[in-house]
Amino acid sequence: MNILRSVKEMMDYLTEAAGRMFTVGDDMYPSVGVQPFETKPSKDRNLKH
Repeated sequence: MNILRSVKEMMDYLTEAAGRMFTVGDDMYPSVGVQPFETKPSKDRNLKH
């Protein structure tokens, strides 16, 4: 009986992990979108960042 309980616990653990991997994420990231480029590039080609 102890072996059957261990197998059941292992299967529960694995199915719970698989369920977490394949469900929709519940992260609440802000929807920022694409940010426009609103400046002119530098004319100095030797400018080092």
